[in-house]
Amino acid sequence: MIISLTIIASLFYVLATSHVLSRLFHKQGPSQKLTVILSTVAILAHMLLLVNSVFRADGQDLSIVNVALLTCWVIVVSVTAVSLKFPATLLLPVVYGFAAILTLASLFIPHHVILHSIDVELGLVTHISLSLLAYCVLIISTLYAVQFYFIDKRLKRKDLAIVHSHLPPLMVVERQLYQLLTLGTILLTFALLSGFIFLEGMFASEFIHKTVLSLIAWLIFTVVTVGHLRQGWRGKPVVFSIMIAAFILSLAYFGSRFIQEVILNKF
Repeated sequence: MIISLTIIASLFYVLATSHVLSRLFHKQGPSQKLTVILSTVAILAHMLLLVNSVFRADGQDLSIVNVALLTCWVIVVSVTAVSLKFPATLLLPVVYGFAAILTLASLFIPHHVILHSIDVELGLVTHISLSLLAYCVLIISTLYAVQFYFIDKRLKRKDLAIVHSHLPPLMVVERQLYQLLTLGTILLTFALLSGFIFLEGMFASEFIHKTVLSLIAWLIFTVVTVGHLRQGWRGKPVVFSIMIAAFILSLAYFGSRFIQEVILNKF
């Protein structure tokens, strides 16, 4: 079942990616109807894959791969939903392509961390939920930053193909970028606060690297957000700062677990 669902999800993600890329610079853009059909099949298969991967007969598998699959699914659903109202021609092939690679790679990466019971605590659930939401929103804002940089660079080169393409206006992308960045930074702030309030040992030896990296990422996101709101910061330095912060946050969320569960597990 898991193998079949993985193949279906990966295949339809690839088909959706190929369709959008084939009409990336077409004036009318990709067919929204076909894109939604292909992506919906992939998203549903991805969701069923998650259910079957996490909820097993011997317990719940909350390995890094399954957490990454869940995060990826949330991002894919969010970007797909946004694309129904706003043009997201550059974002769709990126998220669909990455989702295809991740779902397929999940077949070959060892990822079994079975929990026989989950102790549900309000504080822990709050922290995990805010952290997941913050990460997804900030990653989407990073994708918008990349899209902004790409469009801005092509416009400065006076590339006529992009002027007549289906890509969104630069100012619209910029406005959505900073709205998402502000929201993501606020969510990350509350996620960190909930961790310090409800969890013990945020600076314990086994968690200190996650806490420090998260704080560094939060500081960069906050400086960029406040700098834009008060000083009007924009352009290449802001885009690269957002990308660096997103990379640091990814290391905080997934770095150590990837080393422990995937790399060290092979030796």
